[in-house]
Amino acid sequence: MRENEPLVRHTTLRIGGPARWFQRAQTEAQLKGTVRWALDRGIDWMVVGEGSNLLVSDAGFPGLIIKNEVRGIRRSGRRISVKAGTSLQELVDFANRIGLAGLDRMAGIPGTIAGAVYGNAGAYGQTIGERVSSVRVFDGEEDRELSGKECCFSYRESVFKQDKDLVILRAELIFEEGDPSTLQDSSVETVTRREVKYPPGLLCPGSFFKNIRVQDISSAALRQIPPERIINGKVPAGYLLGVTGARGRSRGGVRIAAYHGNLFFNAGGGTARDFWALAEEYRDKVAERFGIVLEPEVQRVGCLSG
Repeated sequence: MRENEPLVRHTTLRIGGPARWFQRAQTEAQLKGTVRWALDRGIDWMVVGEGSNLLVSDAGFPGLIIKNEVRGIRRSGRRISVKAGTSLQELVDFANRIGLAGLDRMAGIPGTIAGAVYGNAGAYGQTIGERVSSVRVFDGEEDRELSGKECCFSYRESVFKQDKDLVILRAELIFEEGDPSTLQDSSVETVTRREVKYPPGLLCPGSFFKNIRVQDISSAALRQIPPERIINGKVPAGYLLGVTGARGRSRGGVRIAAYHGNLFFNAGGGTARDFWALAEEYRDKVAERFGIVLEPEVQRVGCLSG
């Protein structure tokens, strides 16, 4: 276990202060033992994966960060059991290779299976929650099995965001039959599209704010939004932010892409304080213009207000 480990080494944003304690877990026994260690001492703790959806405070995290590196994939017919520290891309590649369809358009999304399940990750009409049949968790005392229904998946939401004491250990997913070459072609096309928005090497956490479901928007706000801007029943946060002038803006070393209002990135020397202040500024502008309050998709770690 390390002390005062810089979390800039463990996030795709390369922003954030140190964790008071830091431990890599490479087996489920080690993962659960480390959680118990923190619980026994009353220490705040958090399990992370590849750090792709995190904004860490400049002050860091005053407790224990556990990096889940427990990996493994096992197939049984159309079902795949995958351990939580496995990368989502590894699962996509595995499923494509053996001709199991359902996640091919999620290629290129960074992060682990646990992170994907936690936030019900999705892209281009596919979400991981649609495929999950069960999730094995550790509640600090014992292992439990949650059905897909009990995970309460919805748009970028799950039960794990409400009960953060549940540690995801593994997930079982059910797929459809597919043609390996067709699935691989779909994934290659998806990655090509993603790299237009997220060029390789860009220091960003992904889309910062969630898109807005039409049913959550008032009729007055909807009248301000052109129908062609509604995609799959949602209004992209990037459109709303773009209308308020977010594209190309910056604060310190943090910038918003000139071509996309919901792509915040570290241009070099960025701080969490500047990152969150810039996000708040344009969240407030959207609220003033449309009466819509954008919710962060990115998880905030440490003392970040608002």
